[in-house]
Amino acid sequence: MADRLTPEARKSLILCAAVRYARAYGLVKLTHSGVAGHCVTATSTDTVRHYFGTKMDLWRAVLAAEPVEFQAQGWELGL
Repeated sequence: MADRLTPEARKSLILCAAVRYARAYGLVKLTHSGVAGHCVTATSTDTVRHYFGTKMDLWRAVLAAEPVEFQAQGWELGL
């Protein structure tokens, strides 16, 4: 049986997927289901929502992870 990811590792995996998704489609198109689909291990939309409850939470996390890359998009979204 495979080892389960720690909550910190799962959150990091989800954030990495969110950054990849935002690079591909733009920050404004970021969705919980889209991020779940970009995770490298099976991750449900509900799991993404567990760690990042709202779309705004996802936006802020991506912006915090890659502030220079997403700065202009963050400004457009009022972040």
